Amino acid sequence: MYKLLVVDDDFEILKLMRNILEMKNYDVTVFQKVRTPIVIDDFKGFDLILLDVMMPNIDGLQLCRQIRDKVPTPIIFVSAKDTEEDIIDALNLGGDDYITKPFSVKQLVAKVTAHLKREERRNHFEHTEQVVRELLPITFYLQERRVCINGETIALTSREYNILELLSRKTNKVFTREDIYEQVYDEDSDTLFRSISEYVYQIRNKFSPYDINPIKTVRGVGYQWHD
Repeated sequence: MYKLLVVDDDFEILKLMRNILEMKNYDVTVFQKVRTPIVIDDFKGFDLILLDVMMPNIDGLQLCRQIRDKVPTPIIFVSAKDTEEDIIDALNLGGDDYITKPFSVKQLVAKVTAHLKREERRNHFEHTEQVVRELLPITFYLQERRVCINGETIALTSREYNILELLSRKTNKVFTREDIYEQVYDEDSDTLFRSISEYVYQIRNKFSPYDINPIKTVRGVGYQWHD
């Protein structure tokens, strides 16, 4: 049974989401208030986290920033903030998806199901593929979803890892933004589509201290692994 964590300061929203997800046979834990300072173990052991943005004792974006490097679990933001900037900021901080309030039951269930299925497929793929992929000096530890340079782990968000791992599968292939979108995202969204370039920018920033650029831009086409 999948274990989900729902974090929201609104009791009625918590109750609604818990009822919806438990009807789908998910094991649901809810937090109406987050302990501060953050206790990382509170957020470990879940298959998916649904996270509100506007909370009284800690902002959801701040919370995501604090746990993201230690908790690889997919995070879906659920928030009344609905501008393009709000969504892109949340995704750039490590969110894997974004649902705006008020949301429909069908949308919530569809997004949760899609992310869980993707993680299941990815885990199956990584167990049946090689455990380690070496593109020296970069090494992928596929089961752990970890990337290292000369043994030093690079702190990547879940979506940054997904993009980088996808490009590294076929180093000679040029992936269009459509290719990346179809394999990394869940449903149609112009905002999410445009955020691909933001993720590429963040990845490059994280590799720049090592004087490495792992992603090559092929003008007018898309992106390719940069040998």
